Amino acid sequence: MIRERSCSVTPILCAVGLLVACSAGCEKTNAAAEKKAAPPVKVEIATPTEKEITDFRDFTGRLESVESVEIRACVFGYLTKIEFDPSIELGAEVKAGDVLFQIDGRPYQNSLASAKAQLAQAEAKLKTSTAELDRTLELFKKNAATQSDVDRDTGAKLLSAAAIDSGKAAVDQAELDLEFTIIKAPIGGRISRSIPSVGDLVNPSTGTLTSIVSVDPMHLYFDMDESTLQSLQKLVNEGKLKGPMEGEIPLLMGLATDDGYPHRGKLDFIENKVDPNTGTIRVRGVFANPKLKPERGPRALAPGFFARVRLPLGEPHKAVLVSERAIGRDQGQSFVYVVNAENEVVYRKVKLGSLHDGMRVIAEGLTAGEQIVTNGLQRVRPKSKVEPLTAAAVEK
Repeated sequence: MIRERSCSVTPILCAVGLLVACSAGCEKTNAAAEKKAAPPVKVEIATPTEKEITDFRDFTGRLESVESVEIRACVFGYLTKIEFDPSIELGAEVKAGDVLFQIDGRPYQNSLASAKAQLAQAEAKLKTSTAELDRTLELFKKNAATQSDVDRDTGAKLLSAAAIDSGKAAVDQAELDLEFTIIKAPIGGRISRSIPSVGDLVNPSTGTLTSIVSVDPMHLYFDMDESTLQSLQKLVNEGKLKGPMEGEIPLLMGLATDDGYPHRGKLDFIENKVDPNTGTIRVRGVFANPKLKPERGPRALAPGFFARVRLPLGEPHKAVLVSERAIGRDQGQSFVYVVNAENEVVYRKVKLGSLHDGMRVIAEGLTAGEQIVTNGLQRVRPKSKVEPLTAAAVEK
């Protein structure tokens, strides 16, 4: 009984197995057929651009004056004149030596006259003491005067000579005080407003009367990261870039309202150490700042302006550039999809460089003659077939 039941079950299991196998085979065949029948994905392709570029680094900084001075009074007195008015002109400037303030000089004129009179008295006394000493010496030769008389008259002459030196110093000081009553600009540049008014009593303790900042040239300070500094030093050591002592490291600058970097200057100072807290080093550039109009008017640069800085590195060289849309990223690895002659997608790792006019430099992994997928990276996979279209064809 048992054997008969076993034999009867076996044909049924075999039949079921054949049915499952046929079903699975049909499904694979249908899937393969569907896959084979699927049309290629339409993607936008383009050829990388090859052109001559210069590598650079971008920073931000602030403009500062080369010279800055605060004007203060050196003597006591009442202000009688203010010789400038910065409100007349936007960016009013003065030249070195221009008169800015006048202090009442009459007390100092009197002091000068008194000092000159005292000097004249000392000179007259010197003549008298000299004559007395000469007579005493003649009498001493005739034994009509003692050595004590000679010493007395010699001392009197020396005192008169010292009084003359003191009188000359007093005259010089009085002339200097009188000169300080006219306050002149020590440097040329843009002047601030006058803090005191005419009639105010000013003195060395009053504080700043006004200030002047130089305007041409201008300094630009910014912080450079240590990797850029090392790259710069390497280029200098290899002779591909002249050092700052030769004034040949160029800088490009743009203000907040500028398109691009229209101002050209040079790097002229690098600090002596890197800040370990930030990993940066303070550097300085110098830029010319001529007037926008030949005779008058403001200048383009002013102290305190925010500026964008571009530091070119090395000489111009040819590079391959692609659109940012063509670059994919997978776990920190950058790649592009290359379309080969059979219209198959090929995965290609690339090393990225800097941005130039919105295009990314491909330092390694791609040549200028290859075609890459520029739009539709999410719809394709490596080794998949695609239908390549140009940007113009996609627009149609």
